[in-house]
Amino acid sequence: MTTESAGSFVDASAVSIQQKNPKRERKVPLDKGAPAKLDQRWDWHDVLYLLILVGLVVAMAIRYTPNFTGEVAGEWWDPLLNIWTMSWDTTTLLHAPTHLWQAQLLYPNNLSLTFSENLLGETLLYAPFYLATHNPVLAYNITFYLTFVLCGINMYIMARHYTGKPFASFVAALIYAFAPYRIGQIDHIHIVAGEWMPLAFLYLDLALERGRWRHWILFALFYLLQLLSSVYYGIFLSYALLTFVLFRYAKPFVTQLRSTDKRSYLKYLFFRGVRPALVFAIMFVFLGILMAPYLASLHSGLSRSLDQTAGYSAFVRDFGFADPFNWLYGISYYNGVLLPYDSEHYLFLGLTTLALGILGVILVLRFKLIMLRPYMWTGLIVLLFAFGPFLQYSTPSGAPFVAAASRFLGLVALPPNPPHIPMPWLLAYFILPGFSGLRVPARLVGVLLIILALMAAQAVAWLQTISSGNATERRDEPPNLFNKHFLHSTTFSFLRGIVIRCLLIAIPLTLLLEAAPAYLPVTMIPTGNAIPAVYQWLAVHGDQQPIVELPMASVDRNFETKQEAWYDYYATYHSHPIANGWSGYRPPLTANMAFTLLNFPSEASLTLLKKYHIYYVVLHLQFYNTTIAHTLVAQMESNPDLRRVAEFGYDSVWQVI
Repeated sequence: MTTESAGSFVDASAVSIQQKNPKRERKVPLDKGAPAKLDQRWDWHDVLYLLILVGLVVAMAIRYTPNFTGEVAGEWWDPLLNIWTMSWDTTTLLHAPTHLWQAQLLYPNNLSLTFSENLLGETLLYAPFYLATHNPVLAYNITFYLTFVLCGINMYIMARHYTGKPFASFVAALIYAFAPYRIGQIDHIHIVAGEWMPLAFLYLDLALERGRWRHWILFALFYLLQLLSSVYYGIFLSYALLTFVLFRYAKPFVTQLRSTDKRSYLKYLFFRGVRPALVFAIMFVFLGILMAPYLASLHSGLSRSLDQTAGYSAFVRDFGFADPFNWLYGISYYNGVLLPYDSEHYLFLGLTTLALGILGVILVLRFKLIMLRPYMWTGLIVLLFAFGPFLQYSTPSGAPFVAAASRFLGLVALPPNPPHIPMPWLLAYFILPGFSGLRVPARLVGVLLIILALMAAQAVAWLQTISSGNATERRDEPPNLFNKHFLHSTTFSFLRGIVIRCLLIAIPLTLLLEAAPAYLPVTMIPTGNAIPAVYQWLAVHGDQQPIVELPMASVDRNFETKQEAWYDYYATYHSHPIANGWSGYRPPLTANMAFTLLNFPSEASLTLLKKYHIYYVVLHLQFYNTTIAHTLVAQMESNPDLRRVAEFGYDSVWQVI
């Protein structure tokens, strides 16, 4: 197999050695079954497989979310936050780009957009449809399903480069786009959207190998697109790429430095480094602008405790559990524990994927495939980091969901689960930038999927090679039709070829079967004139005065924080900053405000509202029991600092005087 092209670090070493020893030309024999030459020319097979990928996603959309303009896949809280985020990005970048990070939610906190994913990458897809239709649900659905399409296409491109086989690349695309893990993450569009990572890996490898402008520029583009699409994946990708480069190029680099002609080699590296230096300089300027608000938030106290991180790490047994709505493997209860739809612990990757991945690893080691071995070792490092700060086998119940972690993680420390062995994440948490702000190490499985898909593609390419190569074995020998050994071997080879071809046909079917959901949980979302009247009123009254909506989620648990996601969504229809908000991080100021407002309209609560210039209180009586609702309204009506300015059934708006 051809592994390098002119200009790479490896070739620089090889050229130097060959000049000193022109007679020592080492020829590595190809192993039987290893492809000798990769066919990089695309043909109608490639177009067909890409069209099939698009067709599968269209079928998925029609089957699971037929009401494309009024429902979204997943439970409400994160999709609603994501819809608001992309709508905010679109509107603000068009009309007030300098206010992007000072978002509408969680007033009066600073840089509140940094408390969760900014989704700027998804906004590139979302904005045209949102601006054209003014329907945020339709725009979200198009963006959501486009991420599956792009995941498949971009993984196909990567696997096509390394295997040269359209069908093997198609298998890799199916694994990456439709893995049970990805479908289990439908609530989190920024985790579904790992579409740019395969191309970032590919073009970094090509850039280091060939050193051309277009490769460096494309690498920077795809890396930045992934960072814009998911800060989580952006940070994970950064360290994964660094790991890959070390495994891929560290050995030849050190070997050449130890040679006698160090000066020539360093001079060569200097001239080769001009292009990446310029590209990286521009990229780092952009990164600085993008990440500065996040760094400021981290400096202000946005961080995750190790207890919280441990609860959202991958447990060993999690790799045996698919989401509850998986058609083949989903279960609703385990050991008496109800399994929710939304969890970070459904890490099942598919038996077919694992089998192909293991076979691919064996082939990479056996055939010493230089181009793929760095990916294999990178995958191992990624897996170790996915276990978080401590290796844990399972929760006490054995279920893939930490019930306590879901509601109180960060408020109380969870007991460690055995064997509780320190893992690399623990060290990275204290010394590597970004790790202290990440809550869910298990999401590294999204990066691991790239490696598994690539290994699986190599396995399928090998099966294709031995399947098609059987008929041409011993072509240099004249056949002896009367030789029993010849007849038996020919029959065996023919039958083996039939079996392998049947296996190859079955692989895509089993991959889809293992990933297919019996159904998807969906959330019905009103749009346009169907939204509550109180928000239509807010859209045309009060300009941009701050508001607070009651009830406000607090420690009493009577009104869950995730219920505030509806406040997020309806904020897309008005321009008022709101003190509420469901987000990835709830700052102390918001928590203290919510606690004080439990006693609204007390003197302390009104003083707090006036301190932060909150103009309106939007009251939702439907969330209170009848007795408390009557008492609350009576107290507000008798308070001279409050005046009712609008009423819409259970919803009313009160001005703070």
